[in-house]
Amino acid sequence: MTVSAPQLVSLIAVAIGAILFFVSLRYINLADTIDDVLRLGFAFPAILVPGCVWHFLRTYGWWIAFPDHARPSFTRLFRVRLAADAISFFTVRGLTGEPLKVVLLYDRVPPAVTAAAIAIERTAFAVMAIVVSGLVSYFAVQRLPMPGGWDAVFTLVSIGAVLLLGALAQIARRRTGDYLGRFVGRIGALTGRHLESSRVIRFILDVEDIVLDLLRGSRRRLIILTVLPIVCYGLMALEVWLVLWAVGQPIGITAALAIETFARVSSVASAFIPANIGALEASNAAPVAMLGLGGGGALALSRRVRATLWALLGLILYPRVNSQRPTSNSQPLPTPNAQ
Repeated sequence: MTVSAPQLVSLIAVAIGAILFFVSLRYINLADTIDDVLRLGFAFPAILVPGCVWHFLRTYGWWIAFPDHARPSFTRLFRVRLAADAISFFTVRGLTGEPLKVVLLYDRVPPAVTAAAIAIERTAFAVMAIVVSGLVSYFAVQRLPMPGGWDAVFTLVSIGAVLLLGALAQIARRRTGDYLGRFVGRIGALTGRHLESSRVIRFILDVEDIVLDLLRGSRRRLIILTVLPIVCYGLMALEVWLVLWAVGQPIGITAALAIETFARVSSVASAFIPANIGALEASNAAPVAMLGLGGGGALALSRRVRATLWALLGLILYPRVNSQRPTSNSQPLPTPNAQ
């Protein structure tokens, strides 16, 4: 019996997740974790509040990324985002969740417009996450007592953030014209082929045009998409603080941000693991133990429960999609109005 490539990838991902789960046990005392979970008690609903606000703000960030004249209702976007996140939670994140958002809005918004809004929201949150992660890592190295290995980890994160931001700054220097369009044109000139005739290439170039028009046309949109990621980052750090406070392990804001930074970077690196099994536990328990604190198991468990609850809600709210859009796909894509 032969194993297909997708099956092999899934098996490898699950195996890595299992290994990381056993690694996380190194940082978790099961008896203490049970005691900590019992201590959470009535505090658990309050612990869920930052995650709830985070989901609404992420949806608002996606909502504002749409052009004014092609913006779906907030409730529809909320349902679509939860549904896509639920599916991607159990599979490979990004590879399933983002395309599914386009599919679930197919009957409301032209696919290129949805793809552009996804790209804008994702890029804004990714760039600001890099900025905040770099700053937090720098201050963590300066202010927190950490073993040498952890010092090196956070130093590498801060260096990586500077390098990534430098690369993005070079890309953003050109404020007029497009990027992919010029690249495709050059490749076509070298190969002697008219690449724009491909439907896939045309779709990608349409998405780029919409993204650039949206970003260059609204200063308000840029400000919102700059501030929202920072607020969302702070909410997740607040969740860390609340859990450790509830189990009798109060920490400062720098420590909470450092734990969230390590968990976030690890989450990106382990995105291929279904349900983030093992990786979520290790990425939350390890930095807590690094700071010489207890409560890492409670933090990992509370975040596992929170993620599972939202995934189940996303499946419950999974929206129906009409087989056809109300307008023909042959109509030209709308161009956003500058604000």
